[in-house]
Amino acid sequence: MNTRLPLLKIESILRNHLYPFRCDCHAQANSTLSVHLYGERYPGEELTVLGITDDQCRDAANLVRLAQELRVELYATHGALLSRPAGADD
Repeated sequence: MNTRLPLLKIESILRNHLYPFRCDCHAQANSTLSVHLYGERYPGEELTVLGITDDQCRDAANLVRLAQELRVELYATHGALLSRPAGADD
């Protein structure tokens, strides 16, 4: 049986590796986690990922891999927004 790290530890690792994005992790009823990422410059949620398994959260190495995947997804889906200079309004 896979066990995951405590929720506070998971959030801490993800926050360190996803800075400057903020994140919140929530345990779900189906024994998975959801991660919500928020941008620093733009209000609102940037990305939500559901169904993160215990296996993905069992140790720091797996969480670093997860953070890398989340960062790739952020830039793939929000690349234009994330590359705009601060204060550049269209």
